[in-house]
Amino acid sequence: MDANRRRFFQSLRQDDRRRKVPANMNSADRMLIQVVPRLLPARCGVSDHAILLATELKSRFGIDTAFVVLNSEERCSLPFRVVHCAPEQLAETCRSLNGKRPGAILIHLSGYGYAADGAPLRLASALERLRADGGFRIGVFFHELSASGMPWTSAFWHARRQKRALRRIAATCELAVTNIRVHVDWLERETVRASASPVVYLPVFSLVGEAQQPVPLAQRDPVMVVFGLGVTRQKAFKELLALGSTLEQIGVRQILDIGPEFEAPGEVAGIPVRRMGALPAEEIAGHFERSTFGFLSYTPYCLAKSGVFAGYCAHGLVPVNAQHFQGEIDGLKEGENLFSPQAIGAMEPAGLERCSMAAWRWYSGHALSNHAAAYARWIDAMESAPQSADRNYE
Repeated sequence: MDANRRRFFQSLRQDDRRRKVPANMNSADRMLIQVVPRLLPARCGVSDHAILLATELKSRFGIDTAFVVLNSEERCSLPFRVVHCAPEQLAETCRSLNGKRPGAILIHLSGYGYAADGAPLRLASALERLRADGGFRIGVFFHELSASGMPWTSAFWHARRQKRALRRIAATCELAVTNIRVHVDWLERETVRASASPVVYLPVFSLVGEAQQPVPLAQRDPVMVVFGLGVTRQKAFKELLALGSTLEQIGVRQILDIGPEFEAPGEVAGIPVRRMGALPAEEIAGHFERSTFGFLSYTPYCLAKSGVFAGYCAHGLVPVNAQHFQGEIDGLKEGENLFSPQAIGAMEPAGLERCSMAAWRWYSGHALSNHAAAYARWIDAMESAPQSADRNYE
């Protein structure tokens, strides 16, 4: 895994050099501080999201990034400044990183990353102190909200604390961003934020690259990909084992298992499974471009926050989700942008091609460049209209 991670982030630096930053951009004067619970490249989806965003902001907009890690002492090598501190030191750390000037801070919020019970109350207190100082505008990407469950589960009993922490954090932020409409609705309905601006809706971007134009299905191999972390793929293969006849109907000749920590079966209904293990992003992208289908088992209303689903769509695979749904969710329609196993069996090649393109077009509206542009606009707006409460820390 260490060698793979080095190759993965070496490719990011090479891609960064290939892009041209506009000559009028001065990165020394433009910086975003990103706060994460841990920084574990290629092992944590939130970490990879933040790192790819930092790379895009630097290369496309000349905006530098410094990372503040609040809940982990594990180190990694990145082409960015990284500081580890306790939540109580957040305000002092941010002022130090920004040269004691006013600035922008983006929190990547996933409750269980910051607290064992999913209720990041120490982070909430730290952001309230930072907000009271007046020197920073605070943005939050809500990767997750609160958990839910039956009364005999810990999630049920922690939900109230989690929501209380979320409301406190939302009250400090001038920019609130999240990835699914259900989250948007809750934040608009249940929180009072520091800005009257509406919650920004941005489904997640792919962590394994994006196709500028999808390869036509006729030029791809009759392969189905199962991608993700071990628990994700284990769930997917459990569903696949019951779909042998459907896989034969759609012409699947091989299944690629890509990811760590799980021993996939050797075959599914006589179709061989090729175990690839954990791979660098550029190799995963290559397999996606040559394959026809991508399979997952995910709650439909959460698909827009799935990095696995984003990766499939970004490369124009035909997404097949084990769970059926009706109507439209986050701009997705079954039979248009993706299929359930029940719907795909009798589909003609032309219908699969339409689905591939529809999935890619849906993704293109919230690709990595769209995320970076949203934060760049926010930072530019701050610079042109500084808040009256800003203090001089010199």
